[in-house]
Amino acid sequence: MKKACCAIIFCFASIVAFSQSKVVADISNFKNDRGVCKACLFNNPSSFSGEGGEPFKCVTVGIKNGGAQAVFNVPPGSYALFILHDANSNNKLDKNFLGIPKEGYGASKNKLPFAGAPTYRDNKFLVDDKSTVKLQVKIRNL
Repeated sequence: MKKACCAIIFCFASIVAFSQSKVVADISNFKNDRGVCKACLFNNPSSFSGEGGEPFKCVTVGIKNGGAQAVFNVPPGSYALFILHDANSNNKLDKNFLGIPKEGYGASKNKLPFAGAPTYRDNKFLVDDKSTVKLQVKIRNL
C-alpha cells in the first residue's frame, strides 16, 4: 500500500511538472558582473507596481560577461517580468536622493518610460499551456 501511494504521488507530481510552461529570460547590458541579477515574475498589476501583494516567483542568478539567464516554470497565464542588477547584493533597488535608480533594471518587453517606473500593462506577455516563452531583456543603466 505504501509503495502504491508513493507511485501515485510521483505520477501526479510528474504530470503537474510536465503540464507547466517555461519562461526563459536572456538578460544583457549589465554594467559589470558585480552582485547578482534578481528577476521577479508578476501575475497581477498591483504587485508589479508595488501597491500590494508579492511577486509570483523570483530567482536570483549570477552575472557573467555582462549577461544572465533567468528560467521560470509556470502555469499558463499573463505575466510581466522585472529585472534588477543588485550590484551590492542588498536585495533592493538603490536610488539616489531624487529617487532615480542607481542600479540597472529592466522589464519583460523593454518598455521603460523615460521618467517613471515600468508598468505591468506595457510589459505583460501571455504564456500558453506547455509552451516556452523566450524574452530578450536589456538592462537600463542610468
